[in-house]
Amino acid sequence: MHSPPRRCAACWLLVVGGLGSALCGPAHDGRAATPEAPMVSGDLIVKFRDASEPGRQLAAVLAGQRTVSSLGPLATSLSADLGVPLVLVQATSGREALLALDREALARSLLARAGREAQVQRATATVPPAGGGRPGAELVLRLELRPAAPAAEAPAVAARLALARLPAPQVQPDDEAQAGRAAQAGRALRLVYDIDALTQALVTRLQQRGDVEYAQANRMLRPASPVVPITPAAPAASR
Repeated sequence: MHSPPRRCAACWLLVVGGLGSALCGPAHDGRAATPEAPMVSGDLIVKFRDASEPGRQLAAVLAGQRTVSSLGPLATSLSADLGVPLVLVQATSGREALLALDREALARSLLARAGREAQVQRATATVPPAGGGRPGAELVLRLELRPAAPAAEAPAVAARLALARLPAPQVQPDDEAQAGRAAQAGRALRLVYDIDALTQALVTRLQQRGDVEYAQANRMLRPASPVVPITPAAPAASR
């Protein structure tokens, strides 16, 4: 049984917003409940059991025996297990790992997968900012299908671009194509990946690991990073 979570003191283009911050509200102490601070979308706080290998690695960081960057293999292993790219941001004083979804890597992965779809002509990935300096809570993959693509191909492509064992993206019609490009009507769509829902799903998955004492979304303050410009990848070969 796991301990319950506790509160902690052909053309491809990618546009990624910066990461931001959120404030942590006071813990429950018998007083009237206060509104819970918004979580930092894509952030996870994980407390590994002290006797586990990750727990010992985090303890070594806090003891000054190794650096946070040396724990890259831990983030890589978790990424492979959970099916999404994660980076280790820091080790907290409570020997917790603060992990963040690598939006840039996830968007690149989705673009690469879209590029392997025979019926996709163009794909664009964006991470709209959430406002207030906080990271965006959505990742949007816009797809344009080839003119000869069957009408029924759109939902099939969307299903193939879902993340394994994680919330499926919401499929929306592309308003720009419907309004300004009649020839593309019905052949352009937006796949909206809900990063908040993804975060909660990752928390649930992590809580099921035997080496994890608890896992929860991050409601702590952490520094913002600037917008990262991304160089477009080469167009896919014509089919």
